[in-house]
Amino acid sequence: MQAFKFLLIPAMLLYTNSGFAQIINIDKTDTSAYQEKAVWAGNIALGAEIDKQSTTLVDASNFVDVSLQKNRELFIASASNRFTNDGSTSFLNTGYIHLRWRHDYKNKLHPETFTQYQWDANRGMVYRYLGGANLRYNFWHKRKWEMTFGEGAFYENEKWNYTAVDTSKIPLNAVAQKVSRLRSNSYLKWQGSPSENSNFAAALFYQASFDDFFAPRISIRVDLK
Repeated sequence: MQAFKFLLIPAMLLYTNSGFAQIINIDKTDTSAYQEKAVWAGNIALGAEIDKQSTTLVDASNFVDVSLQKNRELFIASASNRFTNDGSTSFLNTGYIHLRWRHDYKNKLHPETFTQYQWDANRGMVYRYLGGANLRYNFWHKRKWEMTFGEGAFYENEKWNYTAVDTSKIPLNAVAQKVSRLRSNSYLKWQGSPSENSNFAAALFYQASFDDFFAPRISIRVDLK
């Protein structure tokens, strides 16, 4: 067996990012003063693994985050893609593009808007796009820890095919299914720096359609770096 591995991770600004799920957590902690000049920061990570046996298995991922701070505005852009294939056979193809804008982002109470495009081909998600807004409350402890509460809503549109469905269960003349709905968006986040070289983040999301509020989509994420 022959294997080749490649990994590149330049210096980065901390983001809390959980990819490859329907709920994606993109955010940035910043307790410094507002900046009159534009301040750019970013993170790029690329990885690939090629495993040569009877066929060639390729597993690759890429990830990029960019943020812009100027005056009272904070813009965040994040994108990721991961794929695994063995010649013409795809085992994994998933990713997203996420954009977020926070106005007066150092105020305890401030608005944020966001939009997202997402896909997960091997689960049958042809696409998922959404757009929404939250009202966000921030509480800081000693400028090192941030507790955040958010409440809002978003509209999402999804298209699913039968890729992940057992062939015996696929109906005749099956066509891709499209779903559109308005959902609530509630979250609680806690993040900060236990030490100079470490960062901790935890988040709880509750997203429910308004016609079935007690059948939500729930996500709990914990990250320590």
